[in-house]
Amino acid sequence: MQDFIITEDFPKNQLEFDARFLDEQACYDYLFQCKWPDGFVCNSCGNMDCWKSARNLYICTSCERHHSLTAGTIFHGTRKALTIWFKAMWWFTTRNTSISALCLQKLLGLGSYTTAWTWLQKLRSCTVRKNREKLSGVVEVDEIYIGGKHSGKRGRGAENKSAVIVAVEKEENKLGRVRFQMIDNCSSDELFPFIETNVETGSKVITDGWKGYTGLQDRDYRHDQVFQTKIKDKASVLPGVHLAASLIKRLILGTYQGRFEKKYLQNYLNEYVFRFNRRKSKSVGKCFYRMVQQSVNSVKISRKQLVSGNIGPMLAY
Repeated sequence: MQDFIITEDFPKNQLEFDARFLDEQACYDYLFQCKWPDGFVCNSCGNMDCWKSARNLYICTSCERHHSLTAGTIFHGTRKALTIWFKAMWWFTTRNTSISALCLQKLLGLGSYTTAWTWLQKLRSCTVRKNREKLSGVVEVDEIYIGGKHSGKRGRGAENKSAVIVAVEKEENKLGRVRFQMIDNCSSDELFPFIETNVETGSKVITDGWKGYTGLQDRDYRHDQVFQTKIKDKASVLPGVHLAASLIKRLILGTYQGRFEKKYLQNYLNEYVFRFNRRKSKSVGKCFYRMVQQSVNSVKISRKQLVSGNIGPMLAY
């Protein structure tokens, strides 16, 4: 079978997308290219030759193992055409802001709101790339609190709100990449693992004076603490984090009207990071290309996992 080589091959706009993915075969061919950019490779024996069945199964000519592009992925067991899935991925990735399940239901003409909600949760599971590059250089880190307006204590220790730690890469006076993660509390047991997972050692990490960050310099980071009590202009403290926080809160208020279940918040945060970190892409189609890449390398997600909110990054590579 002829090998395919794909080098960031994606539709540049809506017209190109509509012309390219007119039928199922076009979608299967694109999944194949994203799955095996250098040509087919058998998962069992490593053989590079295959033949394709009428059901779009790729069968190794050596060990005869069957390979499906949809089984065992987020598309597993779907009864909907791939052309509809591709439209969902296009709208999910190319809109400036997130898309609600109700909006997706109307755009796709789906009969069930539950189907649209399920698809969006599955797509959100593909927004975190395994072994993604860590933030580096100058990075601001702080915690924020997301949730409705409640009386009582604000800030650290606030009730009825979700604590989220934020890391923002600074590029001179502009924001670089970001990371968001829900945490149970603001202790060093929660803060340090997040920083070590998301920030390259040797980077300069700027935080406020919270005691939970004490000792960060002993973990191969240059730690710069800014104490708010010693600065008159409070807005100048960690401005990158404050801007990123305001943007995610605006998204939740705008797209979801401020209503969300806490168990699904991390999924929304992951989607926001995926979208924000690709905001400078010259073509809207590149985000779509990344989503297809990650979806074809995803793993099957059960209804139970979706409802529980415990889906995380569900990628096989």
